[in-house]
Amino acid sequence: MVWRSPELELNDVGFLRRTDEIIQFGNLNYLWQVPTENYRSARASFEQSTFYDFQGNLNRTRFELKGSLNWLNNWAIETGYGYNTNFYDNFFLRGGPRFRRPDTGFAYLFLNSDRSRMFSFTVGYSNRHNQENVTSRDRFVIRTNYQPFDAFSMSLNVEYANLYDATQYVTETNFNSAARYVLGEIQNQTLTTTLRLNYSFTPNISLQFYGQPFISKEQFTNLNYVVNPVANRINNRISIYDNNQISGQNDTYFIDEDSDGTTDYSFSNPDFSFVQLQTNLVARWEYIPGSELFFVWARGSAGNVNPTDDLLNSVSNQVFEAPSSDTFLIKATNRFAR
Repeated sequence: MVWRSPELELNDVGFLRRTDEIIQFGNLNYLWQVPTENYRSARASFEQSTFYDFQGNLNRTRFELKGSLNWLNNWAIETGYGYNTNFYDNFFLRGGPRFRRPDTGFAYLFLNSDRSRMFSFTVGYSNRHNQENVTSRDRFVIRTNYQPFDAFSMSLNVEYANLYDATQYVTETNFNSAARYVLGEIQNQTLTTTLRLNYSFTPNISLQFYGQPFISKEQFTNLNYVVNPVANRINNRISIYDNNQISGQNDTYFIDEDSDGTTDYSFSNPDFSFVQLQTNLVARWEYIPGSELFFVWARGSAGNVNPTDDLLNSVSNQVFEAPSSDTFLIKATNRFAR
């Protein structure tokens, strides 16, 4: 079984799934499996990996040191620190040249309570940072589970992330018959809440509820363009538009890059705030062994709101004011057996 860090799950899972890279991976683990007067078990791990593309370019070198400890009371703690260096992204410019990303460190700490109890929880924090302050991210996680008796369980998960990136991709345009890649300094806030309720009337009849409001708000400042995508320093990779080069009108930016008084190209204002609410109620009946009947009611809404609004206000307006759609579904399965 591969032990993966919470930071890796969130940030690098897409990277690991790419099939156009050559990956070298090494993992060293040490286990303390004999209980002591302080803990039941402990684990320490060191990982090292390198990523190459099929042109032989080194795209990233990654190191991570992590550990976990299970206490006598069945509580557990998990922590780690990692670092990415020589980081190049072949996909960052959406089909353009490979782009150098800053050397980035990340740290995380998660605490789990005793999961055998009626009520259990997980709280966690992770942080991403780098020396040039090109990107940063703070992520907070709270997961709870409550099961007062065998037939009923409830879980509530809340996650908030605040991301800053001085080189977020915006669009591609043309300038003097050459591709121009426009980036921007982004402040992205994301809030997700997931509620699950499960109740079993009998072993054959159960009712399940799922609800998730999701909101992501992105605001851009200091719009810029790529000058040298593989330069070592951020100030050499991009150039920020000055007041004489950029102007905005009716949600559109007009760029006079050579400052000759004529618009060279334009693009839409990339600011947005997206809110989505998804709920569903599922009734399940196993009318004969191996054959089931499902009754599903799903209600959802999605829309764009004002990016300047507060996160909670945006969710509230979307839930109570935006039109929603309802879906009803009946599904039956039948097992044919001799």
